[in-house]
Amino acid sequence: MSADDTSTMRTTLDSLVREQAERRGLRDQRAKEIKASAQEFMTKQVHTAERYVEHRRELGERKTKSGWSTDRSHAEPGNTSAFEESAGFDDGAPAFAPEPSARPGRETPRRAPRSRPAPADDEDDAFLNNRWRE
Repeated sequence: MSADDTSTMRTTLDSLVREQAERRGLRDQRAKEIKASAQEFMTKQVHTAERYVEHRRELGERKTKSGWSTDRSHAEPGNTSAFEESAGFDDGAPAFAPEPSARPGRETPRRAPRSRPAPADDEDDAFLNNRWRE
Protein backbone atom coordinates (compact mmCIF):
# COMPACT_ATOMS: atom_id res chain seq x y z
CA MET A 1 0.00 0.00 0.00
CA SER A 2 1.19 3.36 -0.80
CA ALA A 3 1.02 6.44 1.35
CA ASP A 4 -1.52 7.89 -1.05
CA ASP A 5 -3.92 4.94 -0.51
CA THR A 6 -3.47 5.18 3.22
CA SER A 7 -4.32 8.89 3.30
CA THR A 8 -7.47 8.39 1.17
CA MET A 9 -8.61 5.58 3.45
CA ARG A 10 -7.92 7.78 6.49
CA THR A 11 -9.93 10.70 5.07
CA THR A 12 -12.80 8.35 4.17
CA LEU A 13 -12.77 6.92 7.69
CA ASP A 14 -12.68 10.42 9.23
CA SER A 15 -15.67 11.51 7.11
CA LEU A 16 -17.62 8.38 8.12
CA VAL A 17 -16.87 9.01 11.81
CA ARG A 18 -17.91 12.68 11.45
CA GLU A 19 -21.15 11.68 9.66
CA GLN A 20 -21.93 9.15 12.38
CA ALA A 21 -21.37 11.78 15.09
CA GLU A 22 -23.63 14.26 13.27
CA ARG A 23 -26.35 11.63 12.91
CA ARG A 24 -26.07 10.77 16.60
CA GLY A 25 -26.39 14.46 17.48
CA LEU A 26 -29.47 14.84 15.26
CA ARG A 27 -31.01 11.70 16.73
CA ASP A 28 -30.41 12.97 20.29
CA GLN A 29 -31.87 16.37 19.40
CA ARG A 30 -34.95 14.74 17.85
CA ALA A 31 -35.37 12.54 20.93
CA LYS A 32 -35.28 15.62 23.18
CA GLU A 33 -37.89 17.35 20.99
CA ILE A 34 -40.16 14.31 21.09
CA LYS A 35 -39.77 14.03 24.86
CA ALA A 36 -40.58 17.73 25.32
CA SER A 37 -43.68 17.52 23.12
CA ALA A 38 -44.83 14.38 24.95
CA GLN A 39 -44.33 16.14 28.29
CA GLU A 40 -46.35 19.13 27.04
CA PHE A 41 -49.11 16.84 25.77
CA MET A 42 -49.31 14.93 29.04
CA THR A 43 -49.42 18.20 31.00
CA LYS A 44 -52.38 19.32 28.89
CA GLN A 45 -54.05 15.95 29.46
CA VAL A 46 -53.61 16.28 33.23
CA HIS A 47 -55.11 19.78 33.21
CA THR A 48 -58.04 18.54 31.13
CA ALA A 49 -58.62 15.61 33.49
CA GLU A 50 -58.50 17.93 36.51
CA ARG A 51 -61.06 20.26 34.94
CA TYR A 52 -63.30 17.26 34.17
CA VAL A 53 -63.10 15.99 37.75
CA GLU A 54 -63.87 19.46 39.07
CA HIS A 55 -66.84 19.76 36.70
CA ARG A 56 -68.22 16.38 37.81
CA ARG A 57 -67.89 17.39 41.47
CA GLU A 58 -69.77 20.61 40.78
CA LEU A 59 -72.51 18.65 39.03
CA GLY A 60 -72.78 16.34 42.03
CA GLU A 61 -73.06 19.28 44.41
CA ARG A 62 -75.65 20.94 42.17
CA LYS A 63 -77.73 17.78 42.15
CA THR A 64 -77.78 17.50 45.93
CA LYS A 65 -78.43 21.21 46.47
CA SER A 66 -81.32 21.42 44.02
CA GLY A 67 -82.92 18.20 45.22
CA TRP A 68 -82.90 16.16 42.03
CA SER A 69 -80.28 13.72 43.18
CA THR A 70 -81.29 10.09 42.78
CA ASP A 71 -78.85 8.96 45.43
CA ARG A 72 -80.80 7.49 48.38
CA SER A 73 -78.08 8.39 50.87
CA HIS A 74 -79.34 11.99 50.77
CA ALA A 75 -82.98 11.04 51.33
CA GLU A 76 -84.71 12.17 54.50
CA PRO A 77 -85.30 9.48 57.15
CA GLY A 78 -89.09 10.07 57.21
CA ASN A 79 -89.30 9.44 53.48
CA THR A 80 -90.35 5.79 53.21
CA SER A 81 -91.72 3.87 50.30
CA ALA A 82 -95.48 3.61 49.91
CA PHE A 83 -95.11 -0.10 49.17
CA GLU A 84 -93.51 -1.03 52.46
CA GLU A 85 -95.77 -2.71 55.01
CA SER A 86 -97.52 -0.32 57.32
CA ALA A 87 -99.11 -1.10 60.71
CA GLY A 88 -102.33 0.74 59.78
CA PHE A 89 -103.36 -1.75 57.10
CA ASP A 90 -102.97 -4.90 59.16
CA ASP A 91 -106.47 -6.09 60.11
CA GLY A 92 -105.55 -9.62 61.09
CA ALA A 93 -106.45 -11.09 57.71
CA PRO A 94 -104.47 -14.15 56.71
CA ALA A 95 -101.72 -13.73 54.20
CA PHE A 96 -102.41 -14.51 50.55
CA ALA A 97 -102.97 -18.20 49.93
CA PRO A 98 -103.28 -19.59 46.41
CA GLU A 99 -106.66 -21.07 45.52
CA PRO A 100 -106.79 -24.73 44.57
CA SER A 101 -107.04 -25.30 40.85
CA ALA A 102 -110.60 -25.43 39.49
CA ARG A 103 -109.94 -28.49 37.27
CA PRO A 104 -108.52 -31.44 39.08
CA GLY A 105 -107.00 -33.87 36.70
CA ARG A 106 -103.94 -33.52 34.58
CA GLU A 107 -100.76 -33.27 36.55
CA THR A 108 -98.45 -33.18 33.57
CA PRO A 109 -98.25 -30.14 31.32
CA ARG A 110 -99.58 -30.36 27.80
CA ARG A 111 -97.18 -30.68 24.92
CA ALA A 112 -96.91 -27.96 22.34
CA PRO A 113 -98.45 -28.82 18.95
CA ARG A 114 -96.03 -30.10 16.35
CA SER A 115 -95.06 -27.75 13.61
CA ARG A 116 -95.97 -28.85 10.11
CA PRO A 117 -93.24 -29.04 7.49
CA ALA A 118 -93.22 -26.28 4.88
CA PRO A 119 -94.62 -27.30 1.49
CA ALA A 120 -91.95 -28.27 -1.03
CA ASP A 121 -91.15 -25.71 -3.71
CA ASP A 122 -91.94 -27.05 -7.19
CA GLU A 123 -89.34 -24.87 -8.85
CA ASP A 124 -85.74 -25.93 -8.44
CA ASP A 125 -84.66 -22.34 -7.75
CA ALA A 126 -86.93 -19.39 -7.00
CA PHE A 127 -84.17 -16.89 -7.81
CA LEU A 128 -83.53 -17.77 -11.44
CA ASN A 129 -84.59 -14.33 -12.59
CA ASN A 130 -81.83 -12.54 -10.62
CA ARG A 131 -78.86 -11.14 -12.49
CA TRP A 132 -76.32 -12.39 -9.95
CA ARG A 133 -77.07 -15.94 -11.01
CA GLU A 134 -75.72 -15.33 -14.54
